[in-house]
Amino acid sequence: MQLQQMRTDFERAGFSIIALTYDSPVLQAAFIEANGIAYPMLSDVAAQSVQALGILNVDYAPGDDHYGIPYPGIFILDASMTIQGKLFLASYAQRVDASEVLVLAKSLSL
Repeated sequence: MQLQQMRTDFERAGFSIIALTYDSPVLQAAFIEANGIAYPMLSDVAAQSVQALGILNVDYAPGDDHYGIPYPGIFILDASMTIQGKLFLASYAQRVDASEVLVLAKSLSL
């Protein structure tokens, strides 16, 4: 929810927010409505993007209820969609601090 709270700060700095989760679109819709999320959320139920990006939490094997969970984090992309920075954490229960993301994004001079 930090990202939503700081969304205008990101926009003023010239950045957009897009979220990727392994939740189904139905679960995402409920979360979006309950929390007033105003940025796009992409669904990756099969964890294909998570695997391709190398952020699949390997603590959970296929068949486990938690399989597909990515390491929590954020990629910072430039206008050509090239990754210019990233912040990730080891525990799925943690989240990257949005203010740290904004500081990093601004420091990259994209």
